[in-house]
Amino acid sequence: MVHQDPYTSDRSYYECRDCGSRATAERTPAACPDCGGRVRNIGVPRE
Repeated sequence: MVHQDPYTSDRSYYECRDCGSRATAERTPAACPDCGGRVRNIGVPRE
C-alpha cells in the first residue's frame, strides 16, 4: 500500500547546487541570488 504525505507547502524551497544557499519563492528562480548557480526545488520528496 502506498501512502502519501498530506502536507502541501504554500511556498517552494530552493537550494543552490553550487554554494548551498537556500531560499523560498513562489516561482522557480532562474539562478541563485548569491552566486548565480543552478537551483533545485528541495520542497519535493526525492525517492
